[in-house]
Amino acid sequence: MGHDAAQEVIHSMGVYIDKHFGAIGGFSTRRKSNEFVTVLPFSNLTEAESILKDFAKDFQEQGIRDIWAGAQKQTPSGKCVDFSIRAGIAQGQPTAEIDQVIDSARSQQKEIGRLQCAVGE
Repeated sequence: MGHDAAQEVIHSMGVYIDKHFGAIGGFSTRRKSNEFVTVLPFSNLTEAESILKDFAKDFQEQGIRDIWAGAQKQTPSGKCVDFSIRAGIAQGQPTAEIDQVIDSARSQQKEIGRLQCAVGE
């Protein structure tokens, strides 16, 4: 896809995550080049599952197209890359180590969106 397009996807994904979770008091950070972590301090596990379900629905309906459109502007013509987005949820306690909570969420990840390029795109 190229460096510029990959950076555009990462940036757009961060903006999209913040749009959904920042509005409800959540905060997010990019932990690795391909991993964002969002904390919802005012939500329990049931609420977080509902919030994630709404995010996944919107992401599948509109977000993935918006992110891909931005990446296409930065991609040399004829290039196409497939990618998927996964999400996991875990409930942490104030005294829990954040790495343990993240590992728990990572172990429960499910795919919430996928972009597959058609041949010739």
